[in-house]
Amino acid sequence: LPPQMTTERGSSSHRTPPLLWAAAVIPIALEIVGLVWWLRWRFLRYEVAGQSMTPALAENDWIIADRGPSGRYRPQAGHVVLFRDPEDRTRILVKRVGHIDLHGNAWLLGDNAAVSRDSRVFGPVPPELIFARARWRYWPFGQFTI
Repeated sequence: LPPQMTTERGSSSHRTPPLLWAAAVIPIALEIVGLVWWLRWRFLRYEVAGQSMTPALAENDWIIADRGPSGRYRPQAGHVVLFRDPEDRTRILVKRVGHIDLHGNAWLLGDNAAVSRDSRVFGPVPPELIFARARWRYWPFGQFTI
């Protein structure tokens, strides 16, 4: 007959030693913290202010922007991008890429030309001012778009 197995709760033979438990849990916790840090670094959230991007984006929409895997986003025609205002570097603007010139500068245009302050005002934007692509509109929730 096989030996009898004990199921008593007080048995210490089945408890994981604290150092072994810590050795298993700490690396997993560090990986989770690293993943959260990386996601917060790569993906940014912004609230849209103004009407320059209607109908694609409306005032008070919330978007998630992607910096790209290397942190240096390369714009392409048609993408909606976030960039530092060439005339006031403290402001973040969102516009659509019209085209890229031979020097890599982007011609950025608002979808609502009547109220948009864009490359028609400040000219082409150098690539170092463009830092992310708008990927998802997540608020208002019923208007979620990619």
